[in-house]
Parts: sequence; C-alpha cells; structure tokens
Amino acid sequence: MQTAKRDCTREILREVQRRVPAGQRFLQEAFTSDHRHPVLIKLNDLQADTFYFFDELSVCAVCDAVVAWAARQAGGRLTVSYAAFGEWKAQQKRLQHIAQKFSSVRVLTIGDPRGTVAGAPGFEVRNINGSVLSKFRLALQEERRPVAFVCREVAGRGRYLGFFTCDPVTVDELADDVELIARGLSRRMATFERLQMLHQTTQQVTRELESYARRMELAIRRAERRPDLLTPARFERIVRQSIAKMEQLKEIPRRALRTLGR
Repeated sequence: MQTAKRDCTREILREVQRRVPAGQRFLQEAFTSDHRHPVLIKLNDLQADTFYFFDELSVCAVCDAVVAWAARQAGGRLTVSYAAFGEWKAQQKRLQHIAQKFSSVRVLTIGDPRGTVAGAPGFEVRNINGSVLSKFRLALQEERRPVAFVCREVAGRGRYLGFFTCDPVTVDELADDVELIARGLSRRMATFERLQMLHQTTQQVTRELESYARRMELAIRRAERRPDLLTPARFERIVRQSIAKMEQLKEIPRRALRTLGR
C-alpha cells in the first residue's frame, strides 16, 4: 500500500513539473515548524497529505496532472472543478474525450451549464455558483487507484491552501463532503477543515516545543558554566515553568477540538 502511494505521488509530481516553468517549481509549506522564515519546497520534494500554498498556475498544473494520471489508470468516478465558467469551456473537449475512461465524470463550475454536454452519458456538469464549493479547486478520482487534490482560496484571489493525497480513506471522505454539499445537505468541507486544523495544531505544538527546548538548552549550558547559580529556588522555578508549559501545550489541541466542535 505504501509503495503504491509513493508511486502515485512520484508520477503526479512528474506530471506537474511538465506543466510548470522551471523557474516556478517551488511552493511554500503552509504550516512549517520554522516560524521565522517561509520554507520553500521543490515540486519534486512535495509530500502527500501535507498542506502547501499554491498560486493559480500551480493549482491548474496539479489539477491537470491528477486528471491525466487518473485517465491513465482508467475506471472510477472523476470529479473536477473550475473557478470560472470560461475555464470549463476551454477544457470541455478534452474532458469529454477522456470521459470514456471513467465510470462517470462530474464537473463543478461557476455558470449555467445547460447545453454544454448534450446527451453525454455519465457526464454531469453542475453550477456551484453561491456554493461553498466555489471557493475550492479540486480534482478527485474515487474507487480505482483513488487520488485527490483539493485547495481553498485564501488571502484574496490567486493564492490557495491545499494538499494532494493518495490515501483511500481521505479520498472517500472528501468525495462524501463534495456529494453532500452538491446535494445541498451540507455547507462545509468538513474533512478539509479537520485536516487543516490537525496540521496547524501539530505544527503549533512543534514550534512551542522547539522554542522551549532551545531555552532549556541555554539554561543547562549556563548552569554547567556556573553551577553555583543553580540554587534550589531557581531549580524549583524551572520545574514550575516546565509544568506550566506542558499545560499550555495541552490547551492547544483542546482549543482546536472546541473549534471543530463549533
């Protein structure tokens, strides 16, 4: 299973690289443990199930790469979204051409889709204008060799937060969220929100631990140089600070869980 996921990741990243100019093959990791400087990652070093910031070019490249990879696997259900109706029109012939490789194809786009795919069996075009899905870009294949790329627009137009995955459970959960929203039964991409909160919380705890570890190392070096300064009172204060820090760290995931509960 892990080998299949690694192969999926490598193949998709090769597809992405072919679609992105050489000078733009870097993405910023979203929830890095290094809080002093942005961490830029080469495209071929991206990890599945990790959040990154994407620009419009890289979003289109990853979506196209996922669709191309999924078409080569053949089978399953493909769902792909477009941020503007004109973009879907530009991709219409290509998608209709490869639609025979899937059990069904669903296109989510902004605008009135009537008359765009007359009589195409297993081909659905749905207007998501006004839906929470209009803020997302995604390409998702269910069932056979599941894969998904999903990102949400942040900080104004042209910047997106998201990830890709080859994990079957995550793909199924994302597909369920899309189905519920498309049917008007939900207004949230709950799986995306949960994973985003999980990654943010994990990285926040990591940063706090790294910061506190550096301070403790400094205190230990000072004590080694001047052991006479490590009085019982100072030692007790360090212990109390350590206990307080652990309580603060426990509160971070608790706060995240309360946020998800709302």
